[in-house]
Amino acid sequence: MSALDEVRAMMIFARVVEEGGFSAAARKMGLSRAAISHQIRQLEAKLGVPLLRRSTRTFSLTDAGTRYYDSCRTITLEAEAARKRVEELRDEPVGKISLSCSVHMGNLRIVPILSRFRQTYPGVALDVRLTDEVVDLIGQGIDIAIRSGPLRSSELKSIRLYETRRVIVASQQYVAAFGTPNQPEDLTDHNWVMYSRVPETLPLAQGDQERKIPVSGSVQVDSATARLQFLRDGHGMAVVPFSDVADDIANGDLMRILPDWNLPDLSVYAVYSGDVMRSSKVKTLLDFLRAQLTDIDESRH
Repeated sequence: MSALDEVRAMMIFARVVEEGGFSAAARKMGLSRAAISHQIRQLEAKLGVPLLRRSTRTFSLTDAGTRYYDSCRTITLEAEAARKRVEELRDEPVGKISLSCSVHMGNLRIVPILSRFRQTYPGVALDVRLTDEVVDLIGQGIDIAIRSGPLRSSELKSIRLYETRRVIVASQQYVAAFGTPNQPEDLTDHNWVMYSRVPETLPLAQGDQERKIPVSGSVQVDSATARLQFLRDGHGMAVVPFSDVADDIANGDLMRILPDWNLPDLSVYAVYSGDVMRSSKVKTLLDFLRAQLTDIDESRH
């Protein structure tokens, strides 16, 4: 086994340990399970000690394997860091970017922009993870997360991508059945599609006047997509980003409630760890996102 082969086998061994198995490591590295197993056997033969205790469905590290893994992981991290440093010297962004976003915002807004980004920069590979859970960026190796504010305090950094109004809306079906509120206090008497990220007390403002109105409803959701479905089907009023329902309002399916009263705007951020911004490809993507999202709510009617 040459020195280069040994380094490759060390990186494969580290991936097997990190992925928890030969099959998972093979999928991650684009190799066959047999090739992975062969590399580990050659490495053990070269070292003269077993690194793994194998069984039919699992494995465990020997004492030698545990100690050796630390060195293998260091080599893997150094190789990845070296690759990134070289990528950053290129004019054209290349390499992989991993990004997390909520399912609703991702499908409605972010994924179409990412598609255009890939068409512009085909050398960039994208790992897009749509989930409504708050992910651990550092623990899961995610470069960027798109989140709506206000943000929780953390060691992560953020930049604001865009801002959109939040409005109160209801379907024509609901209004026909239950009437239209004439003043903020009337909102308490109506049924609401409640969203876990919107407070149960709505802060409304009109000029110097401010109101805090408690609301409740018989439908509670933790998904913006589900909220829109229940809203459109007449299950109650809802607070939503204007950009999500602009077309529904324009075509008359939904109507704004108390349009002269305002809610705080919703800010959407790109969240990342400090080290990520050293990458030119990530900076390029963030600039692309901001440019594409600036006109999301130009209409203030």
